[in-house]
Amino acid sequence: MSDRFPAEITIGGTIPRRLLDELVGMIASEGVSLDWQYSLDTTAVQAAIETAASKGQTVQFTDDEACFGQFEDLEQWLTSHGIDFDRHGDARYEYDGENAYGRGRKRPVIVDADQSGKDLVRAEEVRKILASQAPTDRKLVQIAKLTAVPPTLTPIVLTDRKGKNHD
Repeated sequence: MSDRFPAEITIGGTIPRRLLDELVGMIASEGVSLDWQYSLDTTAVQAAIETAASKGQTVQFTDDEACFGQFEDLEQWLTSHGIDFDRHGDARYEYDGENAYGRGRKRPVIVDADQSGKDLVRAEEVRKILASQAPTDRKLVQIAKLTAVPPTLTPIVLTDRKGKNHD
């Protein structure tokens, strides 16, 4: 049996309408909710996405029992279709919390996170860089790479044509 703990996924960016029914089905199959409440059916998921798009917002879904604090199938589907997302999985037991930042078709950037969703950098990684013989400017560049995440998630835009991240 898999360990299950809280996770939330926020979806944004350009979504082609031709993918909307499949996206809605993928999200509903995860058993997600809004604000940690009851599971949503496809009608409620579609309404949440369309409302967010009409208001120029992103949409967030939650699950207090996500497998390993992830939405593995949904995240893979979003990435394969170039749909942007942010995901936070809580720490539990021996598992660290993590944030995933999916932008377009690129592999999501995954970083350690605290329980409130703030990105973390391991002290030993910073110490290793600082102890190196590299020039100071190079050390700063290396530290900056440790903290680099993709741009902020943009609001949902439903489009009848292919978006910038789509074939």
